Amino acid sequence: MIIEGARPGGASWWGIFAERAVARGPLVLLVAAVGAVLQLAAGVLVAGLVPAFWMLRLLSVAVATLLVSFEYGVALRLLAFRPGLGFALRVPPRQLGLVAGWSVLLSVPTLVDLCAAFRPELYFDLLRGPLRWPLLALGAFGGVLAAALPAAVFVAGGGLRASWRLLSSGWATALRLCAIALFGCVAGLLVQQWSVEALWRSRSVAAAFAVDALAAPVHLLVLLLLFATYRRSPAAVGPDGPADGSGGGPEDGSAGGSESGTAGAGSAYPPVDAAFGR
Repeated sequence: MIIEGARPGGASWWGIFAERAVARGPLVLLVAAVGAVLQLAAGVLVAGLVPAFWMLRLLSVAVATLLVSFEYGVALRLLAFRPGLGFALRVPPRQLGLVAGWSVLLSVPTLVDLCAAFRPELYFDLLRGPLRWPLLALGAFGGVLAAALPAAVFVAGGGLRASWRLLSSGWATALRLCAIALFGCVAGLLVQQWSVEALWRSRSVAAAFAVDALAAPVHLLVLLLLFATYRRSPAAVGPDGPADGSGGGPEDGSAGGSESGTAGAGSAYPPVDAAFGR
């Protein structure tokens, strides 16, 4: 079922969000919940096995980024292609590597933290010195570009250029992506802070697991917002596949698809993004 918008042109942005939330929300929430638990468990395991601080930071970033990228890949494949869970779990390694690698490179806070693992004095110079404002602007731009990356890679089958094309495809799409990036950043930091406080106060890993599970509904909301924003963007994959010819997966409404991904018979959601109300 597709919820049609009040205006001509097919399903509205809110209609896509609501329809996917009803059709795939519980399964995507399960994927997000398992991902949150695995991330916390991996963090505890790495912290217990690695004594050196610099190695701990590197492994923590690598493991967390890979797990989040895999979670987003599975979830977006479920939202976009409507496969079974078994097919959705077979995220192509190339796409996983693209999202994980660019997510780190586009995240200024992550890069600053990695610098602190080797040169702690540089960390304070970057945050308090004259470079903090350019870093803040660069971090905001990188965060918005990174927010578009999972849809550009896992749904459209593209890369960083596809992410930029999505971001620059229209003012409504750009503003929605900015809002998604801001919401995801603030909500993620709050959940992380509550999880650390719960672990510190209770000295119980179980309490930290319980609080960290709050990341699951946050990820679900971000994924639904991102998918609806992508589907209403002029840069969305149409009946002929991505504009860069990289080949996408089967679109909503198509029957099945291959692991390599070829353009389907067209999306049930028209790529129209003329205004927020559509």
